[in-house]
Amino acid sequence: MNPRLKKIGLYTAFLGVAILLMWWLYKDVSWENELKPALQTVHWGWVMVSFTFGYLATILRGFRWNIMLEPLGYHTTKWNGAHAVAFGYSMNYLIPRSGELARCTILNRVDRIPVNTLIGNVILERIVDMALLCCLIIAAFVLNTDAINQLFAQMEPGKARLLGYALIIAIVGAVVFIALLKRLSAKSAFLAKIYAFVQGIVSGVSTIFKLKRQMAFWLYSLGIWISWLLMTYCSMLAIQATNFMTLRDTVFFMAAGSLGMIVPTPGGAGSFHGMSVLAFEALGYPGALGKIYALISWSIKTAFEILVGVIGFFVLSNSTTESTDVPSH
Repeated sequence: MNPRLKKIGLYTAFLGVAILLMWWLYKDVSWENELKPALQTVHWGWVMVSFTFGYLATILRGFRWNIMLEPLGYHTTKWNGAHAVAFGYSMNYLIPRSGELARCTILNRVDRIPVNTLIGNVILERIVDMALLCCLIIAAFVLNTDAINQLFAQMEPGKARLLGYALIIAIVGAVVFIALLKRLSAKSAFLAKIYAFVQGIVSGVSTIFKLKRQMAFWLYSLGIWISWLLMTYCSMLAIQATNFMTLRDTVFFMAAGSLGMIVPTPGGAGSFHGMSVLAFEALGYPGALGKIYALISWSIKTAFEILVGVIGFFVLSNSTTESTDVPSH
């Protein structure tokens, strides 16, 4: 099958899932009686504060990326890294899960850092973020034991077990694949190139053991998640229907919403909204409240991330132009 057609098919499928979920969630929600009144009472001051924390998380992620590149002998400016991250976020709304590759590609054009090394860094980032997400889920469990039990009770346990088995099989398969690839690479130039690419990824992931600024790396990582938490809390304060919710509620909601964002729909459309409803119900609030909050907050966040992503793209494009105009010696 043509790879391009395969990508188009996958994107269409994920988009279809998002549209189906959005239709199912909002088919009974009234624009005049529920959504419009909620939108008219949005406190835009809190929205701007929420934006500030959201962009701070983007900046910290760019700064952290620079720390991860140091042991590999590469360097980018902190702001190039931040703009690349912002561009990646915006691309996720166009093509699900394309943001990581997009930010690696554009940073490669600007600073000539090998894409496979950058991808290795991104994989490491994901591992660290998943570890911190687990910490967040544990915190949510401690702070809202009854709510987290209710949330998992609403999810299908069979699918959770299947996901766990798939993860184990994927890890074992990856190890076996790399071992075979290493052995066969000496007999094939094509396989040798693939093995070199894989080595670059492994090298990028292994930088966690070679970081010169370990303390800064973990402080940036913690700062990213704290910024996301405060962004979510401020967005709740911005909407009159949810401004009574506590920071403890926000920790639980953020843990649930993060699980929803794992589903590869464009920007988490539909999956985030669905998990928001489950989270509100688990906390003892009406599911309709979750629908209103999810739609307004997600729409505003989407507009913001696309805006800063476009700005990041143009900034980096100018940097690319400048770098390519410099004559080599």
